[in-house]
Amino acid sequence: MTRLRARSVFSILVASLFALVVLVGSGCATGTNNSKALEGKAWNATEVAGVPALLPRKGIEITAVFAAGKLAGSGSVNRYTASYKTQTGDKISISQPAATLMAGPPDAMVQEQAYFAALPKATKFIVTPEQLTLTDDAGTTLVRYVAVKPTVLEGTEWNATMYNNGRGGLQGLATSSTVTAKFGSDGSLAGSAGVNQYSTTYTKSGDTMSISAKIVSTQMAGPADLMEQEAAYLAALPKTATYTIDGDELWLRDSTGAAMAVYVAK
Repeated sequence: MTRLRARSVFSILVASLFALVVLVGSGCATGTNNSKALEGKAWNATEVAGVPALLPRKGIEITAVFAAGKLAGSGSVNRYTASYKTQTGDKISISQPAATLMAGPPDAMVQEQAYFAALPKATKFIVTPEQLTLTDDAGTTLVRYVAVKPTVLEGTEWNATMYNNGRGGLQGLATSSTVTAKFGSDGSLAGSAGVNQYSTTYTKSGDTMSISAKIVSTQMAGPADLMEQEAAYLAALPKTATYTIDGDELWLRDSTGAAMAVYVAK
């Protein structure tokens, strides 16, 4: 009787130990946390739920940068920001994005709306050094991204896509104009303001930037709308306090965070 009782107790102990091992193993398998792998790089979307194929148009890319609970990027036409939280098991929740209110081509706006609708539905993420996928609870792909190396500031030919019009908002360039900027490693800044060529100097440290108000330009005359655009663009440059590069997009912002100019790498 005593032997049977001892065997019974031994069997229970073995079964309990086995269950504990399975439980711990299961916890290790589902306890992954790759949230840090989201950060430190720019992501370009290659697939969005509800959009048959993303537009292959320069300057209309969907981008994302994850950093310490903050998500920011371009939705196609507008800049957006959102907050996100990650949990063990590579779970994620993303708030409804807040975005600027620029208008763009209808197909780009449809693409953007689908992207903004997909983000809050994400519950899990799968990340590798080259790819990031956001899925819902059913495992359906909502957004797929590829990692892109940010474009360097110096030496790149930057084409402006928007500028601060001096009336409190960003404005797209006139369709007949081209505004450019090239930041030299020697601290020089030069380009076309739309009608006239301009040159000045800049300094930067980390993500801060200062552009000199002493801007030299040629004295060509042009259509009234282009001259007005040029004046607003040149007036916005010296207000720059910070800069960010997301993929092939460059953003200049003032000390309050308001955008002064937006460019795309040529």
